[in-house]
Amino acid sequence: MARKIKPTPLPDCPVVESVEAFGVFIRSLRTQQQLRIDDAAALCGVSVQLLSDLENGRRAVGLDKVLTVAHQLGLAILAVPKSELPQALSCIQSAKS
Repeated sequence: MARKIKPTPLPDCPVVESVEAFGVFIRSLRTQQQLRIDDAAALCGVSVQLLSDLENGRRAVGLDKVLTVAHQLGLAILAVPKSELPQALSCIQSAKS
């Protein structure tokens, strides 16, 4: 019998400032879609080891791979200048309400 995947919630804050923080988003999206790591890796066209390392913040991964994994799992990446971050976060929070 296949192991049940326990969905993990998305982080409250959408700001990613480390490889580890990005990995939390990736794992959350994967588990919410009930994807085993091997199935998600196949979907994203990366190795299981790369996806595991990314989820656990064990190594930096090339931007091309990061964008591919993010896109395939449904994660949008928004780049804003730090000086505009408070305003962008405010807009995101307003949109959630």
